[in-house]
Amino acid sequence: MSGELDVYAVEEGRYRGFGLHLYYRDERLAGVAVDALCGPQVLADGVEVVGRVPSVLEQWMLDRAESRPPYTELAYMSGGVPSSASLGVTINVQREGDRLLTRPVFYPAEALDDLSHWLPRDAWEIHD
Repeated sequence: MSGELDVYAVEEGRYRGFGLHLYYRDERLAGVAVDALCGPQVLADGVEVVGRVPSVLEQWMLDRAESRPPYTELAYMSGGVPSSASLGVTINVQREGDRLLTRPVFYPAEALDDLSHWLPRDAWEIHD
């Protein structure tokens, strides 16, 4: 497994009362997912990113990316959810009835080398 990340080395902690799902790797915080329905509101560059309409945040990320060098800021995960390199966040989604709300996943800059394998697969899935 040379050069590849071992997602099985990630330890997880769920703090349902706070709406947080924490991921640890090598005794360091490797990521934080914030529940769209009961997690705390988090600001990224002055904008609320938890529990929002996904298309609104995606447009904000697109507008924000225009002021940065081309192809350095915005990427999309396999599920079509946007990620911001400079903010260290993927704007994942979570179901609430028949609609989707934003469930951001935050991570350190080192995760960008292999983001889809940095955290376990369920970190990137749509949650209910």
